[in-house]
Amino acid sequence: CLFTLAATDLVVDVNGWFPAGSSYRALSPARVLESRTDVGLTTVDGKALGIGVRPAGSVTELQVAGRAGVPSDASAVVLNVAVTGAQAPGFVTVFPCGSKRPTAASLNYTAGQTVPNAVIAKVGEDGKVCLFTLAATDLVVDVNGWFRG
Repeated sequence: CLFTLAATDLVVDVNGWFPAGSSYRALSPARVLESRTDVGLTTVDGKALGIGVRPAGSVTELQVAGRAGVPSDASAVVLNVAVTGAQAPGFVTVFPCGSKRPTAASLNYTAGQTVPNAVIAKVGEDGKVCLFTLAATDLVVDVNGWFRG
C-alpha cells in the first residue's frame, strides 16, 4: 500500500528482493531520527528527536538496535535516509559506527533540496549506525527492516 498526504503522481521502482529463508525481516516503517525542531514532529520512541541541523562535516551516531522492532543482535538495517533543507551541495554516508567512514556516498543532495534514498547499512558498535554529512542539513531516518547474521 502507498499512502500520500496530498494528491500526487507516484512512480515505484523495485530494487531487488530477498528469497524465502533469508534473514531479512521487514518492519512497518518507523521514524528513528528526526533532526528538525518543528513542533509536532516525532520519532517512534521520542529519542533522536529535534537535535537540530547537522553541521557540515559532522557524524551523527544513531541507535538502531533495540528500537522500532530492530533486535539488539541485528547485523544490518534497511533505512530510508532523507535530507531536507540542505544549506549547500553535499552527501550523506551511512556506515557502521566504530569503523572507518567509506568514501562512497549513500545519498547526494544540492542546496535547499529534500532527497530520500533507501540504504542498507551494517550495524556497528553498541547497535549504532553513523551518518556523515558533508554540508549542513536536517536528517530524517526511518527503519524499514533488519537482518540477523
